[in-house]
Amino acid sequence: MPNQSRTRGRAHTLAAIIDAARKEFALKGYAGARMESIAQTAGINKELIYHYFRSKEHIFQEVRGLHRTDVLTNDARLDPATDPSGATDGLFAWRFDTAAKHMEWVRFLTWEAAQSQDDKVPGEQGRREGMQRTIDRLREAQQNGRISNAFDPRLLQLAVFALATYPLAYGQITRMVTGKSPSDPAFQKEWHEFLQKLGERVLPPSKVEKAPAKSTRPRARKRANPGQ
Repeated sequence: MPNQSRTRGRAHTLAAIIDAARKEFALKGYAGARMESIAQTAGINKELIYHYFRSKEHIFQEVRGLHRTDVLTNDARLDPATDPSGATDGLFAWRFDTAAKHMEWVRFLTWEAAQSQDDKVPGEQGRREGMQRTIDRLREAQQNGRISNAFDPRLLQLAVFALATYPLAYGQITRMVTGKSPSDPAFQKEWHEFLQKLGERVLPPSKVEKAPAKSTRPRARKRANPGQ
């Protein structure tokens, strides 16, 4: 029983640190986040954090890993770019719906952009590899005729992400343009429907030319020439 209590206590402390770190990164970005603030929000002393994590970057990597898991578990629908059903025209809308469920991550990316500029960011190599996998899947969908091949898949990936995150990251612009907050369900419904229509216009499946079907009708026999 004492071992079980210690295990539960450790799990509780770890969860508190992760939750506090997610909030800290979202509010202040990676550069502005402080271990002292994370500890205070988690209700523990700063020294205890180092029993679980080596550094701030180590905590960030853990938070980032959990974010990726959240995307997969909170949204059972697969990315339409890889969905065997071929519903690729919903790619823009799907990406926005996913981003709207993870506003802390959107805020963090906004902070990261302001603080890092052209410098490398934490976990950049792994993040590059993840983005490249998505680009490769888009390219494969184009090659299979499931999505228009009129666009460079790298720029298409960038456009999808921009359309999904811009109204959420720049809420003041969204409010001035539409009169609604990006957290307003009415706006989210309106933007989802707009992106769905945009996808239907921009990302229709490529037309694959089919070979003409062979005729099943029997050939007519040539009549013999009576003069021969």
